[in-house]
Amino acid sequence: MAEGDKWDTPYVVFPQTDARVNPNAPPAIRAAFEEACSCYRAGAYTASAIMCRKTIEGVCAEHGVSERNLSASLKKMKENGLIDERLFEWSDALRTVGNEAAHGVGVAISQPDSKDTLEFANAILDYMFSYRDRFEAFKKRRASGA
Repeated sequence: MAEGDKWDTPYVVFPQTDARVNPNAPPAIRAAFEEACSCYRAGAYTASAIMCRKTIEGVCAEHGVSERNLSASLKKMKENGLIDERLFEWSDALRTVGNEAAHGVGVAISQPDSKDTLEFANAILDYMFSYRDRFEAFKKRRASGA
């Protein structure tokens, strides 16, 4: 390395390492999450965190929960039994990071925090639009066969 050369953080170009977007999620929610992934790939980590927050807001709206703000919506989702304590904690953490990113002009979200917000948002999408429904179908099938 010559004096004054600078190296950037290495990243994988191929194969693409993005999280798979749940195909069962509604198109608008998938689009928000895909934009979060695009922002992350471009190194726009703060923007990625904001889009993860928007994704979670879309999940609430899709389940008929639209309170005065996202914090209240997440609490309502928990009260209604749509999410458990762990998913509430994850969602609320995404809300907090997204708020910091959106409202703090001097705030920059780090790459590791942005990566975590993507992974937690993706896990929430999988839970809300696949595993929860699959588990209910499993319980119903088991109950009818017993």
